[in-house]
Amino acid sequence: MQGAGFEPDLMLATGHMIGLAALAAAQTSAPPAPAPYPVREVLTAFATACSGVEHPAVAKASALAAGWRPLPAGDNGQLRKLVAIGKAQVAEGDPNITLLPGEEFSMTVAGRALALALSGIDFGSLRSYGCRMYDFSATAALSADDLEGWAVRKPRREDDDSLVKFIWEPGMKPGHHQMEISFVPQGALADTDIPLSGLVFVASAMEFVEQ
Repeated sequence: MQGAGFEPDLMLATGHMIGLAALAAAQTSAPPAPAPYPVREVLTAFATACSGVEHPAVAKASALAAGWRPLPAGDNGQLRKLVAIGKAQVAEGDPNITLLPGEEFSMTVAGRALALALSGIDFGSLRSYGCRMYDFSATAALSADDLEGWAVRKPRREDDDSLVKFIWEPGMKPGHHQMEISFVPQGALADTDIPLSGLVFVASAMEFVEQ
């Protein structure tokens, strides 16, 4: 009789052990939770590179000093493709508008692969300077609270379908024209020729030029 009673108990214990082992294996193989986005580190990189946007030589020197590296001549990634589209649009537009010399850079910040473009446009009596930083692989917009806390100013928010844009006027500094931080969801522009996705950080300034 003991044998008859022992066998079901053994089967129950064995099944319990198998269940525990399967649970442990599932917990071991489960992917770790993604790390939070390094908001402050990325915003600091943006401020360091773009705070001198009104002086192109200063902006370039600041970027290099902060660790940004110029893109090699043969690079044809998303940033270079965006720059090429911008140049083509200017070339096909008003002949009185010309491009100023620009440059492209890259850097990894807190594990994020970032890209940076310095550019400018000459309108004759007016020059516009731009500093744009991209995190092309970002999958979410930054929160309004994070951005307001960083800028110490409340931004204006604009939404266009799934695109989100935060705007400050004046820009990063009192003499700047505008600052924008936008989010373009991955694949949102897949049906266009524009290779843009992720987070876009823009600082711009303008200068009147005596003729």
